[in-house]
Amino acid sequence: MTQNDDHDRAMTWAALLGKWTEFAQSALALPDNDEGGRLKEAVPTIITLQAVTHACAELGQLDTDERLLGADKAEMLVKKNAGEFNRIWSGEVMPDAIIEIVEDAQLALRAATQGGWEWVAVEETIITPHPNEIIEAMVASGFEGDLFLPTPGVPIFQHAPVAFVRGVEPDSELGVMVFELIPAFLEGASEPEQIPIARQVYRQFDFSRGGPVRDLVQPMDATLTPGQPLLIPAILAGQVQPISLPIPGTEHQKPLPVEFDSGEQV
Repeated sequence: MTQNDDHDRAMTWAALLGKWTEFAQSALALPDNDEGGRLKEAVPTIITLQAVTHACAELGQLDTDERLLGADKAEMLVKKNAGEFNRIWSGEVMPDAIIEIVEDAQLALRAATQGGWEWVAVEETIITPHPNEIIEAMVASGFEGDLFLPTPGVPIFQHAPVAFVRGVEPDSELGVMVFELIPAFLEGASEPEQIPIARQVYRQFDFSRGGPVRDLVQPMDATLTPGQPLLIPAILAGQVQPISLPIPGTEHQKPLPVEFDSGEQV
């Protein structure tokens, strides 16, 4: 991180501190009974969650150990302070603005821990070989994040995600190398796009119709999604994962419709 980055961060936090101080002072004028009293009691919790929301956006700039520790602390703070709001408004309707503060913190934490950069197939079909070379190059260069790539030899069709990486900033020295290696390996993918959560592609089957019928794109943390996941972990927290060699014949799969969890079909 450069001196300019440090200066910008200091200025941002100073501006936020000023707003929070002004907010806390204005809350002193609230009445002590009913809703005013609850809002006054909630001021420290509001400020804490807003600070967590802001800090989560900077977790990606930390080293791996610090990032993991920061994420654990942020998760603890979100749960603790959401519970504090529930206590303060116990038996009462919680204001929409308070609910939004909690949801913003939860979304920021999710984006910081599960978000990253995604490549999508722009060619009709992308089939990749075993990624041994790209994995070795990234790990040897000090990559300590997560990398998901297509199952070797299995076709992924247009508009579906074909790669996802997190734990590296694209404008860092390591990031420049990573963001050159991945598209070179994929050959036929889009420019990378930053997304708040990784997505998985599930090849779904209907054996009464003779085999696969569609590819469904879902958030990677979605539960109980039927089908064969096509993106596999190649590197997790800097550790190389076992990847099988391509199975002969899988490359002959005919194009399938690609659908998304929203019901959209392309």
